[in-house]
Amino acid sequence: MSKSYLNKVELKGGEIILFHRPNSKKPIYHMRIHVRGMQDIYGNKVTYVQESTGEQDLEEAKRYALDKYDDLRLRAKKKEPVKQLTFADLYVIWWADKRQRLEAIQHAKGRTGLSQRVVWYEKHAQRYWLPYFGKHKLEEMTQALVGGYWTWRMSYWSRADEAERKRHPNHVLKPAKKSMDMEQSALREIFGWANANKIITHMPIVENPYAKQGIAPKRRPSFSVQEFTQLEAYLERWVAGQGVNDVRVNAAHKYNRQLLQYYIYWLAGTGMRTGEVLQLKHKHVRVERSDISEMRYVKIQVPKNTKTGERIVSSQSSVVPVYQAIRELTGHTDAEDWVFCHKNGKKNEGFYKTLPKMLEEAGLLYDENGDRRTAYSLRHYYAEQRFVELGYNAAVYDMLCTNMGTSRKQIEDHYVRKGVMMNVDVLIGGGELAHSNAVATGATEVERALNKLAAMREAAKHRKH
Repeated sequence: MSKSYLNKVELKGGEIILFHRPNSKKPIYHMRIHVRGMQDIYGNKVTYVQESTGEQDLEEAKRYALDKYDDLRLRAKKKEPVKQLTFADLYVIWWADKRQRLEAIQHAKGRTGLSQRVVWYEKHAQRYWLPYFGKHKLEEMTQALVGGYWTWRMSYWSRADEAERKRHPNHVLKPAKKSMDMEQSALREIFGWANANKIITHMPIVENPYAKQGIAPKRRPSFSVQEFTQLEAYLERWVAGQGVNDVRVNAAHKYNRQLLQYYIYWLAGTGMRTGEVLQLKHKHVRVERSDISEMRYVKIQVPKNTKTGERIVSSQSSVVPVYQAIRELTGHTDAEDWVFCHKNGKKNEGFYKTLPKMLEEAGLLYDENGDRRTAYSLRHYYAEQRFVELGYNAAVYDMLCTNMGTSRKQIEDHYVRKGVMMNVDVLIGGGELAHSNAVATGATEVERALNKLAAMREAAKHRKH
């Protein structure tokens, strides 16, 4: 044994050694224990365990060391790791394996950059799982503790102080059902992985009781036509430096505001996800003309490194002048340049602070239900307006699902509000009124499209003059 160990006391034929550490402020006994067959969490051999007894009295230190010795012998017999792990320890081990698998999937799909799934896991672990479970030892984790997580989680943002709410402006007081379902799956995976790898000997029940109480699928708030018109009007003033709180707006701020305006129009005219738009380079975008109506539109190739991978998006014709304006504003128009970029050409990462501040000034940050709008609300607005214009039928669902990169169920559950096409006159009128105002299908849709095209061409003529 090292000469630095003082006042050595041996028990169990030298398998337990008690000693004082040199230069310690208090004469606390430490112990070094050897048990044949000990192993760590990975199954590697452990020669000895060394830690403090916390005792200054020799007899009490002996008692503590003998109890620890018996515990280690039992662990060795059961081939359990010698260290009692906390949830935080488990998370570190599990996440190293999980992240590697997620990155392998990302690579297999030909995507580059940081996986959005990795970001989601790390954000939720640091904000919720580790603060609640982290310090608890796995062996002492009761079902009551695991079940208590859901009450704690559901009230998290109600209990958060104002400073934390400001740091996370996109928080919601009541989590969406989808968010809670994803957390439930993740926690089941963590505990299941630990159980399969014999880190824990029992699998706790991980079930959100609030789901059974009818948390409805959450629809992000959208915009009505009137609200979007209100937004357009405010944007014109705001971009010009005439917002309600404006005193002096410099050139850099005006550039950023102009880019945000185009970003809003792009989202509303394509239905793309925010992450997809910000990944666009000019090589992914080109202006084309449709075969039958010869209407100009923007054809967009969504990059691989996005949520659902590559697909083709066909924009509304209104996006054509928006794209041309973006090119003029940024001046960065080479194939490898970012479409939405700062003045120096660096990729724009989003308008996470500017957008909610502008919406608040415009009186549009919250909808009539008190739900907070985000950039994603414009994707919902796009979906609703396509149904208003084209009607509900299988062909429209198919076109929207393809263009938006989603499924019919997702659209029905999360994107389109019930009653968005409600027309009381049609509902109560019946007969010829109902027939004349019925949702457009077949030849009626073609007629409506041709009328819209004629109106757009007429407006274009007036603009030229």
